[in-house]
Amino acid sequence: MTTPDEGRGGSVPPRPPAGKPQQWFTLRPWVFDVTLAGVLLRAAPRPPVPIPVDAWARAYGLDRDPAIGRHAISLIGPGPDFSPGYAMTTDPGEPVILATLTDAGGQPMPLLIDGCHRLYKAAATGRAEIPAFILTAAETLLIRSDAVLGPARPARARHTSPAQPPGTAPHPHHPDGGDPRC
Repeated sequence: MTTPDEGRGGSVPPRPPAGKPQQWFTLRPWVFDVTLAGVLLRAAPRPPVPIPVDAWARAYGLDRDPAIGRHAISLIGPGPDFSPGYAMTTDPGEPVILATLTDAGGQPMPLLIDGCHRLYKAAATGRAEIPAFILTAAETLLIRSDAVLGPARPARARHTSPAQPPGTAPHPHHPDGGDPRC
């Protein structure tokens, strides 16, 4: 099955297995379907690449004591559900997932969309590197949806499902729009 999806085009990968919770990463103005990223990675396996823990932890605001830095603002970082205690139970040897965005000049830019807890543990335990799967720019477009900034305006209202959370647009590859709160 293919869909133009506002010029994106390409094959639409299958939905994740029933019963598995949907995972999302939100970076306004986008929502990334992490579950679908996993499906893509299983469909097109690749070896993980090492990424430097210190640089990534610093970029995501994970290199400071969470009790001291709770009021510090990081432009990119873990969401409100981040738990340092839970992070210490994770396996930093399990690869994180990086999406590939492109800047205005067309240069690729990586974005961590899955693995903040593992990255935190790796930083807290002094690891130099952790493994990462890197999605191509094309794969990233398949898992990225535009988020609605602010309430929908009547003139631009979209047909959404009743489960559609406020502030998000329906996911183009999911008939029910998915649920970025999961």
